[in-house]
Amino acid sequence: MLNVNGLSYRHAHAGRPALRNVTFALGPGQSLLLTGRSGSGKSTLLSILAGLYPHFLKGSLEGQALLDGKQAGQDRVTEWGQGARLMLQNSEAQFFAGTVGEEVLLTLRCRGVTGAQADEMANDRLGVMGLLNLRDHSVFKLSEGQKQKAVLAALTALRPKLLLLDEPSANLDPLFLSDLKSVLKCLQKEGLALIVADHRLYWLHDLCEKLIVLEDGQVAFEGAFGDLDSDGLRQKLGLRSAKAPKPPKLPGPRDLKLPSAPKPQTSAPTPTPAPPPAPTPTPAGGAAPQAKKEIAVTVKNLYFAYPDGRELFGGLSLSLAAGEVTALTGPSGRGKTTLARLLCGLEKPLRGTITYDGQNAGLKLGQVVLQNADHQLYMPTVLSEVVLAIGEGRQSPDIKARAMELLEAFNLAPLADRHPQSLSGGEKQRLVVAVGLARPTKLLALDEPTSGLDGHNLTLMANEIKKAAQAGPAVLVVTHDLELVNLCADRELELIGPQALKAQIAP
Repeated sequence: MLNVNGLSYRHAHAGRPALRNVTFALGPGQSLLLTGRSGSGKSTLLSILAGLYPHFLKGSLEGQALLDGKQAGQDRVTEWGQGARLMLQNSEAQFFAGTVGEEVLLTLRCRGVTGAQADEMANDRLGVMGLLNLRDHSVFKLSEGQKQKAVLAALTALRPKLLLLDEPSANLDPLFLSDLKSVLKCLQKEGLALIVADHRLYWLHDLCEKLIVLEDGQVAFEGAFGDLDSDGLRQKLGLRSAKAPKPPKLPGPRDLKLPSAPKPQTSAPTPTPAPPPAPTPTPAGGAAPQAKKEIAVTVKNLYFAYPDGRELFGGLSLSLAAGEVTALTGPSGRGKTTLARLLCGLEKPLRGTITYDGQNAGLKLGQVVLQNADHQLYMPTVLSEVVLAIGEGRQSPDIKARAMELLEAFNLAPLADRHPQSLSGGEKQRLVVAVGLARPTKLLALDEPTSGLDGHNLTLMANEIKKAAQAGPAVLVVTHDLELVNLCADRELELIGPQALKAQIAP
């Protein structure tokens, strides 16, 4: 069905190829995990297989990518796209209609399917995705997992033969990740071939039987998913663990207070109001406990209301200590990003106070690094992004030297003169975190800082987050990535209630 033979590709004006001599084959119903370090060429390969070359992806292509005899780059993109469909990491970038049902119907109408037949086909896809009850809902009010399934319903409405997924796990919690896996298995049973490009590996262990690891645009390893059980192989190739991460065992946030509420359906005990600050636990390495931390951020009796009137955080009070990393975890849609935005002044609370060092006027002292890196990249070069963040004396050689040190820490120094929008998703992610670390702050909130990061850069990011906290500020990490939590967090706050915040403190 799909045959890729000696495929090489060089972006327009690029000094070196993005892909070199890539060869593999995939049959109906088969699935392939495509992984490798950030910037190794995974997204470029998916874009070519989706038919985006040469109509949107400019450059020079050598070799062949054949799908049932049709060659990528030679057929019109609309014709090729009927056989191969691509789901981007940012689901919202693929929405064109207002509601879930209209999104699927639009795909069908563009291919000449209308009337009762279109309705029947749309309902079939929405049923497979579990979205029939949300057919009339706005696509922009869905959770991340629901947005992905809405996109999948539209992409598979005309029954393509090949589905390409770019970092589908990046922003999903474990529940939605399991749900996505079940949907993909259903599509696989229909005969759809899958290529999943991802850095989080463990969730694919019984979905993807084939494995290709790219390194600098070349196939560095080809085999079966079970080969990832080798620690030596994963370390050599810079990959994450192929086993599900263990739940973290961390204390909860300092001075947590919650209003009285029904006990959550969980075996974890309900936290007692207003406990005295607990001493910092002994680190895993057996080092002596640290001295008591100074409180950097204090939240008292916090309430927040969405524009539709729904209230959140029914009276939350907590403290974040300087020099500590607090992981903010929990299912999608529980308000994690909203809490980070409130703490940094990007949203206004309905009631309650947020203070820095005991002062109410300190919201400008906190900053947030957003989940979508594109929203925080403005400058013409990677280096100028960091130089701008440092602030005063931007023309000073010392400032540029400091900026280069930050880029070096995130493995971005060789890309200093590149345009930020030319970077891969993982490279952009590392850049916006480097920009966040360049600014002095009392609170640094990082929203999903490891989406799109390979195993090597995950460890690098965790180390830089710990270093940032050691320099003084409180660090809040909003994440679904339990691997990151286990690597760098001192404390955990899990949001588990749909309308009010509840804390489940790990043992």
